[in-house]
Amino acid sequence: MNYERVTANQALFPAYFQGRWVERRLGATPVLYSTNLGAEFDVLVEGAGWLAIELVPRQVALPNWLAVQIDGLPYQRFPITAATIRLTLDRQPHVIRVVMSGNTDGDPVWAGHAGFAVKGVRSDGQLTPVRLGRREITFIGDSITAGCWVTGRQPGEDYRAETNYAAVASDALNARNVRIAYSAAGLSRGGTGGVPPLGAVLTAIDGATPWQPAATDLVVVNVGTNDGGQSGDEFAVTLRTFLNQVLDLYPATPLAVVIPFNQRFDRTIRRVMAAMPVGQLIETAYWQPSLTDQVHPDLAGSRIAGQRLAAALRQRYPQLFDD
Repeated sequence: MNYERVTANQALFPAYFQGRWVERRLGATPVLYSTNLGAEFDVLVEGAGWLAIELVPRQVALPNWLAVQIDGLPYQRFPITAATIRLTLDRQPHVIRVVMSGNTDGDPVWAGHAGFAVKGVRSDGQLTPVRLGRREITFIGDSITAGCWVTGRQPGEDYRAETNYAAVASDALNARNVRIAYSAAGLSRGGTGGVPPLGAVLTAIDGATPWQPAATDLVVVNVGTNDGGQSGDEFAVTLRTFLNQVLDLYPATPLAVVIPFNQRFDRTIRRVMAAMPVGQLIETAYWQPSLTDQVHPDLAGSRIAGQRLAAALRQRYPQLFDD
């Protein structure tokens, strides 16, 4: 993926924080904080023998996880069980991505300060913030979009925000991404960890912390899987209201709506999109990604879904994805 050297987009660390992050204090400690899987920070390291990633670990049985990629090679994953994760380097230049990879459904992310907290990015070399990709995509959805249950049924450890379908599609399109997605969340019901329905999370990181959406090159919405408690007609009203809310928050941004991979509300979504003044519908019936359960794509299925989504977006939006 392409990258460019940039100035830091926050005041705490010499890195570029991509996705939904806010500066806050945990006790007396200033941190960059996120409740979203897929949030990341990116940095160019030069002349370094080591890089230290300092976090605030949670004192629970099942830790959060992060994933580290160096120069586009396969990710290495680390449980956040200690305050510092130290990478040994060879003093050559390296672009390093650090992705918030996994948490658990039991984490009280909306009211209990159970998100990801970065309190330091240090090295014995030179650190330069870098921004990845030529484009930026906002993904809005549930656990499938967040990256839950990709390699198995162990919470946190088997999540893969860095290699789920949203990540695969973004990488294929040379695009960075903003993830607004929470496990079990829908339009008509809240998610785990105290998360409210998706309409209420678009402008907040948690119950006490507002977040202001910023324009990206594209918004991709994948919702409906968790709204089975509604009838088709009820969901049509809910979806129409939600999409209008998204358009209000991203007034100049193209909108793509993905039919859920399990085809829930497929007819309803087609009907709603046919009446929308803007937006592209992405059909998914033929994708048929392999699953870890009855709902969540596994690692191979995530690659299939991500590659097919990238192809569909490249076809629909050639002015954005022409390389």
